[in-house]
Amino acid sequence: MKWVKKFLNFFFPESCKICQKPLENNDILVCAECFQKLPFMKIYCKRCGNPLEESLINYLPNRPITYCSYCETKKLYFDEAFVAFAYKPPISEWIKEVKFGKDFSLGYKLGIFLRKTLKDQIPKVDLIIPLPLSLKRLRERGFNQSFLLTWGFLEKKPSHKFLKRIIHTKVQTELSQKERWENVKNAFLATDEVKEKSVLIIDDVMTTGATLNEASKALKNKGANKVYVMVLARSTL
Repeated sequence: MKWVKKFLNFFFPESCKICQKPLENNDILVCAECFQKLPFMKIYCKRCGNPLEESLINYLPNRPITYCSYCETKKLYFDEAFVAFAYKPPISEWIKEVKFGKDFSLGYKLGIFLRKTLKDQIPKVDLIIPLPLSLKRLRERGFNQSFLLTWGFLEKKPSHKFLKRIIHTKVQTELSQKERWENVKNAFLATDEVKEKSVLIIDDVMTTGATLNEASKALKNKGANKVYVMVLARSTL
């Protein structure tokens, strides 16, 4: 309840995760000053999410880049990518805190970060869903960090039912770029309910885009009209 939050904030004010200054009522995790210093993804290919040279901003200040050399090499099933931050500190450290430290509250708040940063950029969609884990990985880890992000973004629990991960695959970070695309082939299955729907998939980190692309393929195979992907951070290829 809101009055409980106000009461707790009055007597036990939260502090900025970076500078330790007390947070204002509308601040999440960090103060307004530190928020502006976070490693926002300044320029990237909107088609595939690939980070681009920041010098291009000077040449194309008001023109989104919707195609790049990386797009040429891949068959992409998602229609557009949205990236909030570069995978750099402190964002990269916070993602690890969620994934390996099991900081559920931080995962939820990073989802609010996503909404604060990208909500006005994404098109209207019918469904917003987290990228699912396999049942085995979910049992091993105990939670899905993408579910926490989506929960924070929506401010309500997201549904599990529209997309399933039906194949337990190797961890992507252990593989080469080529192996990553092979590793996740046919790993997802969507339900018939996504037919003629526009869908947004949320995940924590994108590197090659292979996993999100395969999830998008499953949605398109079941008749989804449009599939968009949104990630908290993008690491370099």
